[in-house]
Amino acid sequence: MRRRFLHHIYFLSGLAPSLIAALAGSLVHAQEAGEPAASDRSRLPLLYIDPPAYLEDGVNPVMPLKALVVDPESDPAFGQRLDSIRLYSNTVADIELDGGAWDFDLVEELASLGRLQQQQGDHGGAIETLDRAIHVNRINSGLYTLEQIPVVEQLISSHMALGNWEEADTYNNYLFHVQQKAYGLNDPRLIPVLDRLATWNIQAFKIGYGDLLGIKLRQSQIMFNAAARMVSLHFGKADKRFINYQRNIATSAYLVAKNPDLMAEIGNPEYRSMQQMLAEKLNGQRQVQPPGFQTGERALIEIAMFYQEQGYDSYGLAEAITYLADWYLMFGQRQGALKNYKLAWDMLQELEDSEELTSQLFGKVTPLPAFGSSIETPDALYTNEDGTEALSFDYADLTFDVTADGLARKVVSISEETQDNQMQLGKLRRSVRSMRFRPVLVDGEPARSFENHFRYRYWY
Repeated sequence: MRRRFLHHIYFLSGLAPSLIAALAGSLVHAQEAGEPAASDRSRLPLLYIDPPAYLEDGVNPVMPLKALVVDPESDPAFGQRLDSIRLYSNTVADIELDGGAWDFDLVEELASLGRLQQQQGDHGGAIETLDRAIHVNRINSGLYTLEQIPVVEQLISSHMALGNWEEADTYNNYLFHVQQKAYGLNDPRLIPVLDRLATWNIQAFKIGYGDLLGIKLRQSQIMFNAAARMVSLHFGKADKRFINYQRNIATSAYLVAKNPDLMAEIGNPEYRSMQQMLAEKLNGQRQVQPPGFQTGERALIEIAMFYQEQGYDSYGLAEAITYLADWYLMFGQRQGALKNYKLAWDMLQELEDSEELTSQLFGKVTPLPAFGSSIETPDALYTNEDGTEALSFDYADLTFDVTADGLARKVVSISEETQDNQMQLGKLRRSVRSMRFRPVLVDGEPARSFENHFRYRYWY
């Protein structure tokens, strides 16, 4: 429990590592002393802030909750699966009786049994069953057979459901090794393999798994770039996967840029050589590209070029150019931001529904970054092993001005402030002052807006 709690802290906080460590120490101490009462929990430091919802008069925004564990017994098919589990268990016993513990026919039966155990929520039992299926397969077919891939993927799902990050990391890397060995480096069947490991590396960074988190980010960029290159090579840049990979590259680049201390850890020659070897192996690059600002800029330019080359989605192109302008704004490059905001604005004025589309993109301030990503956080972060919530959350409404440079000023909490939530609301206000927002545009130029009303959900 202590180990998992530390992972929660690292992912959920956007703070500097030294402050994270201080928070971790105090919170672990609280955990070791016993679960705090509700009133005590409300005084714990704020750890994470969800993207806020813009509040308009008369509209109550829906802020979706993080996924919680659902009791499988509430599923009408629970009893049917229980009967199937008994049947598969009996079949496994019969095969063992006739052919022994290593009979190859066991693999399929064990894989099916493990899948049913997963659906029942018995991930511990599923791991034991699936691990055995993999072992039997290796005994019969060799260590690196492709037949084991679906079973390994199932095994990873159960490890992630339980928050077994070390095992998830080991098997994700194993999957890549096996399939890269079988397919080679330019086979399109490697694309989803690269996607999976790159996605896991981002997730591992978010949950704080690994000694050198900067390597996780850098490897994710190299692999997403390789996946995008292979999609372009085999299917063309019109393939939607190409755009999705570029968004994920930009996401990792943003995380890199906001965590320079983590990247400094991997700056020594040994780690640089490892990154260069991986980049050259997957992308044919002799040099590792800068992992932060320039990588994100290049990815967002690729997205804009995609829409330009398609030629039929003018709003999509204007939105892509806006994301590029946002990128420049987030990194203090005002001229690049102004130029691209004006370009996107002018494009919208030529469209049939120009007023509506312009309002949609530039009529209200928008929290940055806004380009989005398909990478989700593992649900196990939000729950303990017994299915109870690992963190608490609350809501707060804030109003603030946003300058033409996208900075929040005059931040005021309009939610009720009590002794219990005073610490969290103070930290929330300070956090908002450090964030960047896309300002409203008036006649194509960024302008200051007043008393923007947002609802935040914060976790503690």
